[in-house]
Amino acid sequence: MRQNLVLVLFGLAAIGLGVYEFYDLAAMEAEGGTRRVHSLIKLVYEAGGKFAVLGVLAGVGAVVAIFGGVKMLKKPRGEQAA
Repeated sequence: MRQNLVLVLFGLAAIGLGVYEFYDLAAMEAEGGTRRVHSLIKLVYEAGGKFAVLGVLAGVGAVVAIFGGVKMLKKPRGEQAA
């Protein structure tokens, strides 16, 4: 149960990180300049821009959160009512 809750929270955090990165990259594009980012974010940004970064992080976060939520709502095999 606790592991599933952690998955849901991790997924929501990944979505939040995607939104943060999107707005941070948008501000950097408007102001100019440079900024240090993780190499994977840099790779996605160079391939598709700030929308790709948002899409990848939000997509991964949604998949993980949904996976954790579905596992949390499923009943264990021994507890199914007859």
